Amino acid sequence: MALTPSRYLLIGKRLYRDASGAQVRIGYATRAAKIFGINPGIAAKLADGDLAALPPAELERLSGLRAIVDAAEDELDSVIASYRTGSADPGARAFTIMPTSYCNMACDYCGQEHFKSAVDQRRLERLAARVTATIADPATSRVTVTWFGGEPLLALRVVRELSAQFTAAADAAGKPYTARMATNGSLLTKATLTMLHRDCRLDSVVITIDGPEELHDRRRIKRNGIGSFHKTIAVLADVVRKKALPGLGIGIRINVDSENEDAVADLIVDLACFGLSGPQVDFQPMPVHSWGNDVSSVELEGRRYAAMESQWLALAGSLGIGFIALPTKTKTRTCAATTSSAEIIDSGGRVYSCSEHPLVPVVRDTGVLASLDDLAESARRPAGAFDDWYDQVGDGQQQCGRCPMLPVCGGSCPKLWREGYVPCPSFKYNWEDRLDIAARRLGYQPA
Repeated sequence: MALTPSRYLLIGKRLYRDASGAQVRIGYATRAAKIFGINPGIAAKLADGDLAALPPAELERLSGLRAIVDAAEDELDSVIASYRTGSADPGARAFTIMPTSYCNMACDYCGQEHFKSAVDQRRLERLAARVTATIADPATSRVTVTWFGGEPLLALRVVRELSAQFTAAADAAGKPYTARMATNGSLLTKATLTMLHRDCRLDSVVITIDGPEELHDRRRIKRNGIGSFHKTIAVLADVVRKKALPGLGIGIRINVDSENEDAVADLIVDLACFGLSGPQVDFQPMPVHSWGNDVSSVELEGRRYAAMESQWLALAGSLGIGFIALPTKTKTRTCAATTSSAEIIDSGGRVYSCSEHPLVPVVRDTGVLASLDDLAESARRPAGAFDDWYDQVGDGQQQCGRCPMLPVCGGSCPKLWREGYVPCPSFKYNWEDRLDIAARRLGYQPA
């Protein structure tokens, strides 16, 4: 079998020393999402495609890392096949549920259109029946629910009551059930967070904080004009410092644009000062992008954003704040929009495949695939607009097929690609800086 360097292999330029003191360069095999040290001479041979003189033990190691592969293999086909398998898996069912379409904030950059609607008990019963029937379905092996919005905590009673039915069904069927939530955090209390984690089985929550107090309260202002920074941070800090909910992952997201880019470092320092550091907290800077709205006046160019992000992550790391340096798992699916076993259900009982459809004008109507009344209780959703994404990547219509990050990215967002945007994750541009951070975490020392 002839071997060749993988098209999904990246090797950093900087030199390090491993535990034995030997010089190495750091490699990242995205096909396996593995970071490893490699002798500089061997790294040079890999760059040249010259594997003939490599020791057998090194060939075996690199093959195990998917850093080198059979020259006859079509790697793109293999990666796409893996995505197809993961996205079509009938056993892994995922529901993103919007218990309300309203939000108590009015952020300038938000492309959602929020509105109040009465709670429809019949719809909730139909929703509960669909999820519990899916859990009971012999073809289902596990279920994940994401509470989304709007602001899901505005409908906390609905979340609590539906969760009680979901967890009871999962226990009766003996199947794994997990939940997570994206929230603005303004309505969080320690009691609420405790109930969500222990009773609703929330294993992670992502809260958006857009800068230090004054800036956050200006950017993410509540409709009543009251700021939320201090109250939200106080709840999170209390939980983290007291280790009250050690099993709950806490993501702190900051939506970055030209208005707050200069304040990201200040927020990182504030988070550390409040005690929001350690493995429980995951810092998640994200560039603002269009949700069907025009954000061109504040949106940051991808490479420029990535360069700044490298500095922010280095600062966060120096202060003990957690973040993902580089993905350590390959993706099995791009997103709900490419996954036939995943769906989004809005507050009116309409079923979508893309989370950026339900609250965005125009596509709120055109993106509907079905209603809860249309679907048999455990049947998978109808085909959506992006179910052919892997066909487009595989046949070259989308440039993702030429990117070494495909196994850990999946193409990011099919919707944005088709709308003419470039939604590549920042690690496509700053992977080498992130690789340095990861190398230090693994014990490699700069040479």
